[in-house]
Amino acid sequence: MQTFNKYIVIIAVFAFSNIGFSADVQEPNFTDFYRVLETDSDEQAATIGQKIFEQIERKYRADAGFGALKSKMIAADFLANQMITQLKKATGRQMFAVAGELFEDKTKKKNKDSLSVAPAKSFYETSLEIFSKQVSIEELAAEEKGFLAKFYNLKLRILTSEIAKAGQALAIAESSFQGTYDYVLVLPLLHASEANPVNIDVLPKWMRQSSQLSVFSHSCLLHYGLAWHAQSFAKEAAAIDNKDFSEETFYRAASKKCAKPLPRVAVDCLQRAFDIVDVNKTDDRIALQFDIVQIWLDSENFTLAAGEAKKIVDSFPNHKKAGNAIWLHFYALSRVNNADTILANIDNAISDPRCTGYRAKLMYMKWWALRRHKDKTAPIAALEHQLITEYGNDEMVAPIMLSRATDLLSGQDYAGAFALLDQVQEKFPSTMAAKQAKKMAEKLKAMQGSK
Repeated sequence: MQTFNKYIVIIAVFAFSNIGFSADVQEPNFTDFYRVLETDSDEQAATIGQKIFEQIERKYRADAGFGALKSKMIAADFLANQMITQLKKATGRQMFAVAGELFEDKTKKKNKDSLSVAPAKSFYETSLEIFSKQVSIEELAAEEKGFLAKFYNLKLRILTSEIAKAGQALAIAESSFQGTYDYVLVLPLLHASEANPVNIDVLPKWMRQSSQLSVFSHSCLLHYGLAWHAQSFAKEAAAIDNKDFSEETFYRAASKKCAKPLPRVAVDCLQRAFDIVDVNKTDDRIALQFDIVQIWLDSENFTLAAGEAKKIVDSFPNHKKAGNAIWLHFYALSRVNNADTILANIDNAISDPRCTGYRAKLMYMKWWALRRHKDKTAPIAALEHQLITEYGNDEMVAPIMLSRATDLLSGQDYAGAFALLDQVQEKFPSTMAAKQAKKMAEKLKAMQGSK
């Protein structure tokens, strides 16, 4: 009995000592988290935050909104690890290749393998659907929501910092690699939208200087093709440096940067500038639309060029440059060989007073379209005669005269063909038609001399 009582006392003492110990070790709270967060100790704040997160998770385990938030955090962690792994592997391969050069035959040329890292844009685009889904945590208390927002941003900041370090390591190992900022932006951009710019708080703290934000702007524009986010970063950089910033000026300059490599992005920039310009500044607005037409022409997307030119005519029918827009519309159609659409509408344009300065070009365009229809011989002959009569000294008629000479040759009217070929060479010696006329005349003389 005494032995039994002895064990009871021991168990009681142990139990009470355990209780006392538990009372001394308190669960971390929101105040602890925010206090450490303000000291710029992200890793320590993450440790405390994780414990608080687990407390909230136990409380809302069955809540669908909280579950969706947790899934996003897991997805962000997985995506970041994918990028970090690829960047580290590429760095390792590069260092191994450099070491291997010591044993290579220097007299032999070796093809350098490209870096086998998926473009940052690929990671962004393949993950966009996952992160674009809205998360609702309405059932949570206000202080819990506030904590989760800060904790989520902290997790993203830690991940982007690790991505940045992996990218910088590769940049050091391989000087041609300049995509560190592209990879750093993947997660921040996935959590942003056209309504909400990138949250600067999720970027590494050493990457929040104006110079760094300008590089992010460049990446958004030329790597991701996201004009609005590029503008947002540039605006933030200007604010840090206390500089004036004009969205319209930014978009105009940005369109020039990406006109050749990314014409669609350039057009997006100009359209955004157009939307900003005061509606009363008609000349400025129409100039921007002409710039859009030119970008599509330069990139040989003639169908879109034709559509944009028509949009100018529809939007500004009474403007002094409406005739130019009409001409560009038909010119763009000709570049995609859309002769039927041209013939269906060009007579109205030829007689349109707005197109007086473009009448000759439009008549030539009609001739070009008619020549694509073999059964239009009478209208073609009549139009050719009119063009040569009215614009006989214009280089525009050189190919028309050459075409007529070809028709005469087909009809075996060699004298008439010779006469036209000589006229083309005499009147328009610097044209391609003159060079072709010379070749045709020489062949014709050779043929006749052999008879």
